Amino acid sequence: MAVKKIGELLVESGLISEEQLQEALSESKENKGVRVGHVLVKKGYASEIDIAQTLSFQLRIPFVDISAASVDPEAIKLVNERLAKKYFLIPLYQERKLLKIAMADPLNLNAIDDLRFSTGMEIQPCVATLSDINSAVARYYHLNEPIEDLMVDLKKDKLVEVIHEADSGRDIAEQVKKSSAPPIIKMVDSIIIHGVDNRASDIHLEPQEKCVKLRIRVDGIMRETMQLPKWVQGPVVSRIKIMAKMDIAERRISQDGRIKVRLGDKNLDLRVSTLPTQYGETVVMRILDPKASLLSLDSIGFLEEDFERIMEIIDRPQGVVLVTGPTGCGKTSTLYAMLGRIKREEINIITIEDPIEYELKDVNQVAVNDKTGLTFSYTLRSVLRQDPDVILVGEMRDTETAIIAHQASMTGHLVFSTLHTNDAISSVVRLRNMGIPPYMIASALNGIVAQRLVRKICANCKEPYEPKKEDRRKINFNVPQKLYRGAGCKACNGTGYSGRTGIFEVLTVNSRLKNLIATEAPESELIRAAAETGMAPLHLDGLKKVSEGITTLEELMRVVYLSKENENKNGVCPSCRNPVGAEAEVCVHCGSFIKNDCPTCGKLRQPDWIMCPYCATRFGGDDNDNIPEIEPIS
Repeated sequence: MAVKKIGELLVESGLISEEQLQEALSESKENKGVRVGHVLVKKGYASEIDIAQTLSFQLRIPFVDISAASVDPEAIKLVNERLAKKYFLIPLYQERKLLKIAMADPLNLNAIDDLRFSTGMEIQPCVATLSDINSAVARYYHLNEPIEDLMVDLKKDKLVEVIHEADSGRDIAEQVKKSSAPPIIKMVDSIIIHGVDNRASDIHLEPQEKCVKLRIRVDGIMRETMQLPKWVQGPVVSRIKIMAKMDIAERRISQDGRIKVRLGDKNLDLRVSTLPTQYGETVVMRILDPKASLLSLDSIGFLEEDFERIMEIIDRPQGVVLVTGPTGCGKTSTLYAMLGRIKREEINIITIEDPIEYELKDVNQVAVNDKTGLTFSYTLRSVLRQDPDVILVGEMRDTETAIIAHQASMTGHLVFSTLHTNDAISSVVRLRNMGIPPYMIASALNGIVAQRLVRKICANCKEPYEPKKEDRRKINFNVPQKLYRGAGCKACNGTGYSGRTGIFEVLTVNSRLKNLIATEAPESELIRAAAETGMAPLHLDGLKKVSEGITTLEELMRVVYLSKENENKNGVCPSCRNPVGAEAEVCVHCGSFIKNDCPTCGKLRQPDWIMCPYCATRFGGDDNDNIPEIEPIS
């Protein structure tokens, strides 16, 4: 098959007749330099795509749609433009000593030999249409104009300067030279500037079949910025890899890197991660500002009663303080705010983090590195020999780290750490399951803070509205006549939200809870005891912020699942919204009846009943709301 010419294969496949081939050959000879395939297309005997796909089928080599393919700029540099135009080909990418080439005529052995000689690599041909190859040659060997057209919607009036750290193992100058295509640099810089200007925490480049999506995460929500053409995927990903000191030739495994950049007078850290997917490598850049001003403990969203409980927990000279919640819920920021509250000249604070996200003044910060053996448990043992008063362990990932942290608290240290659990009480169960003895948990634990982040209503377009009956039922306690929401404006990009605040569940471990933990009491008993200490469940804290106009009910429901079962489980007074014992009949805070029985016949009644179906007693309240009002005890 390899010695046959293109025309013969097309005749064998039945795409054209012998007479049509001879006619095309004659015209090709008369007009030197005109290819047979071009003549066949011109005369209408076959289309370019028919010819390319027939060759792919007959020769059993892959067909490539270059418009949807990712072309590596490093591969382009291996083949000069003269050869590409002479033989109608375009390099796609290289894998070690193999170079993949898209060719209009994969049977041209002279072209393959010339490429093998000039690059010193083995050549793997693919089939592509002639027009696609000509367009790709014009585009990839002259990147300036098409790149400039794409950047119309992105700002490029600032300079992003890459700060290279000393690295004896790499030639930085050579790397910078490799990525010196000005339009590619401008595009990547514009993407970073766009993310920073829009307060994004993450920038996502996601390859699709025909395009590359650029998305950013703002206030915890993904937002699509634009769709880039597929052909920019290779150059942009390679540029980011070079900036992050990754292996640009490795596409089959995920990689992690870090970029330090200077944007104006601001130094930023970009944590870069790549992942091979069906349509190419996705790239995620997390934006961190080490010099960012840290939040104070009284500005992150604690209600007054919870703030007092927090101060009681962290003012103790020893013990364990845990902050729990899913990834991205602000646990690290809360821990930093706690450290900022207790930090003073008289105490020695050491943190163990992976990685160090923010720089804390007058605090010794250590970054763990599993590759060098600097794990959380190993580092924690070393830190205990550094005479610390307060230790922050980024995460209790394993049993060894958790046990050492608890032992450290029992020997006179105050230890802060995080866990990935849904609520405060389940953290106790998680510690048990990790193999920590119950007596150690009971004696060491000061308190647990479970948290989530919700978006705040935009102050520029905040407007009141009257909640619907369904909304009032979801809230499940007496609410103001008006709630608030964002109408959407330019400042909030039409979302109605700007910034985020926390919703919290603060558990203070008292003597009764310590006894229950030590005796391995079931979770239901722990929940009942926690409610009696005044712990407000997550959803209740969120509902208070809804009624105060800080966030919306829709946003709360996006973050925390609301159900009537939650209130029954945790014991919440429907009148004053304070937590009470699950079995309580009277609220100790306001004196209201808690048990939802008919006052006449004693039958259990439903929240939306306005009349008892058993004895016809009419309940008080607004018929429009169908929410009974329960008068407090006189």
